[in-house]
Amino acid sequence: MMAKINRLCSGVKAYVNDKADKEKWEKAGVKIDGGYDDFFGASDFVMVGTPGDEELPYVESALAHDCFVSLMGGADRPALLEALTNKKAKISDELKSDFAREFFFGLENYDMFLKSKPTLVQCTSCNTTGLSRLALAARPLGLVAMLGNIDRRHGDPHTVVKASPSAIQFGKGAGHQGKDAGTVFEEVNFSIRASKVPTTVPHTNFLNMVFKGSVAPAQLVEQFAKTREVVVMPYQDEGRKHEWTSEILEAFLSGIERPISPEIFELLVSDAIIPVKFGDFTVLQTVSMVEQMSIAVPNHVESYLLSSGYPADKVHSTVDKAIGVMHGIWPDKLSC
Repeated sequence: MMAKINRLCSGVKAYVNDKADKEKWEKAGVKIDGGYDDFFGASDFVMVGTPGDEELPYVESALAHDCFVSLMGGADRPALLEALTNKKAKISDELKSDFAREFFFGLENYDMFLKSKPTLVQCTSCNTTGLSRLALAARPLGLVAMLGNIDRRHGDPHTVVKASPSAIQFGKGAGHQGKDAGTVFEEVNFSIRASKVPTTVPHTNFLNMVFKGSVAPAQLVEQFAKTREVVVMPYQDEGRKHEWTSEILEAFLSGIERPISPEIFELLVSDAIIPVKFGDFTVLQTVSMVEQMSIAVPNHVESYLLSSGYPADKVHSTVDKAIGVMHGIWPDKLSC
């Protein structure tokens, strides 16, 4: 394992905050370049990916060392700002604005963030990113609302859950995912329940997308297919049937290598869309799944490029090409 880490991470500097740990890692053959403060002193950009409610010390240290801070979706910015204020940290008006800004979803608001020149951003979570990609694709067709349920993966090895397949925790009300997506797409009404399901498959969305006027499923499929980081899975494709998502995952595993993690898609959408007409509105019932545990995650990489002032007209194509993210219709109409 150490040999593999050293091979994959050649040139990557490693830091630990405990001398005993440093000695153990170095005994195992991993070079350690310094401690906790050394890490922040040597860094220009810090991606804070700790579990919820544990971000504060890293945000505090990063800001104190003039690092650009990129938060993952689970962070509580108001609570972080309050804690930093209580600790008498130096907080400028510009930094206060960063804590209050909408969620960073690069495909939609990269240019706006670039012009704002923030020092702290919060990326959308995996499920919020999935909703945002759906909204981005559907908005040109007159999307007014997105309603439904997310089966949140709650069966990772580190997560303690009941083994029974009936051990599901239904969301009590609308979750944060839709609310967060609503900061990016203010014209769309999101009401999304998030239920915890003891499975290790990607998060699965069962969503009703509401449109003003008449919209056909084929129109939505076309929009999905040309939206970055979205792959459409057709049930019937030129005489072939694609009934199982595992076909896509296994084919990509054997054919295309992504850095570290193999999931090539970021949002996988079925073309089995059910239309329902209500007066002047069309409801399209959709099912999709999102897997954003892949390393690296596109909008996390975009937040890094944002910190360096990377031009807006090149950022998305650069990121998708660099980490091999596809969009289009599986299997023959995909592009990067």
